[in-house]
Amino acid sequence: MKMILLACGAVILSAYGGYLYGKSRAQTQIVEKQVEVIKYVAQKRAKIQARPNASRTELLELMRKGEL
Repeated sequence: MKMILLACGAVILSAYGGYLYGKSRAQTQIVEKQVEVIKYVAQKRAKIQARPNASRTELLELMRKGEL
């Protein structure tokens, strides 16, 4: 009886440990994706700012396309 309870406890503990490990990996992936998005936005912003004197209509057009 004690061996069965001990085995069940070990299974539950290992399952919980696996859950925590997976949760931390998921958070790491989210942070990595956010960093990639920030870098992408910075590159796009630099590219847009490098253009000479964008007019109001050009800026509105970029906003509608989702590039600004």
